[in-house]
Amino acid sequence: MIQLDGIKEVKSMQNNLTVQQIQQDIKVALETVMGDSSPEMLDEMSSIFLEDAVPLFEQMKLGLATSDFKAINVAAHTLKGSSATIGLEKFAGLCLALELSSKTQETSKIGPYIAELETEYITIEEALRHFLL
Repeated sequence: MIQLDGIKEVKSMQNNLTVQQIQQDIKVALETVMGDSSPEMLDEMSSIFLEDAVPLFEQMKLGLATSDFKAINVAAHTLKGSSATIGLEKFAGLCLALELSSKTQETSKIGPYIAELETEYITIEEALRHFLL
């Protein structure tokens, strides 16, 4: 039991470091792109990303279910751009991989990429909620 508690504590610490790194990356990206990482700008960009991401995930999942590769491609491309704008390079890279797989209709890769993006999104959402006023 003690060992399991220790593992949970380490994972929690690792997750917090990831959240903190995401928050720092977003601040740096906004300062680089816009010259501003004020609380209002962070709030606005975080809100936009969070509002847009969920419907794009739904579009990707529906596209996979119906073999609508164009829908997957458009959603992945859109999510790639918005995540890159706020400094989420790893997430943007996963979106690019999904986008390329949808262009070549590699069905065996699309589902795992969507699942990996959703997993990453959970941590990103936690980090971005920190900025919401």
